[in-house]
Amino acid sequence: MKRFILILSLLASTAMAAVAQDTGRAARRQAAEDKAMAKRLEQLRDSLEYAEAMRAIDSMDFVFEADMLVFKRGGTARVYSNLNFVSVEGDQAMVQVSPITSGGGQNGVGGVTVDGRIINVERRVDKRGNTTLSINVMGRAISATVVLSIPEGSHNASVRISPTLNSNTITLYGKVVPREQSNIFEGIRL
Repeated sequence: MKRFILILSLLASTAMAAVAQDTGRAARRQAAEDKAMAKRLEQLRDSLEYAEAMRAIDSMDFVFEADMLVFKRGGTARVYSNLNFVSVEGDQAMVQVSPITSGGGQNGVGGVTVDGRIINVERRVDKRGNTTLSINVMGRAISATVVLSIPEGSHNASVRISPTLNSNTITLYGKVVPREQSNIFEGIRL
């Protein structure tokens, strides 16, 4: 009788382990499928945002919203994207850089806002599909080359602002959005 109970309990514990193992495999399989689906959705979203960004660049009606600045000597600053941007509309461009979040500054929001006319546009696409848009902006308070680089398949981009009268180059990292989707706050223009 003791043997019978021992054998019965061994069989029951083996059956329970098999069921538990099968449940664990199903959970892992479901988690892997969920992860793959999320990755496909992310790729699809990135593809749509890239198409919108390229359409806006083609029509020269876009805003580059920066969320990080890199200064001339490599210092970085996290910034608000609605206060740090490069806006292009037809043959006009506006550059606003506000690394200070406490207000003030020449534009009233902690930095400078300058605008001007685009006098030269050059667009290149390399063999990997990365797009580079170079524009020269001339205005009352700006004379600079603005180079926008956007990798294939992404709306994330970088902008390098190189003034022609000095070497205070600033690099901004952020995203390109069509003008109607942007949420920028313009400071007082110089």
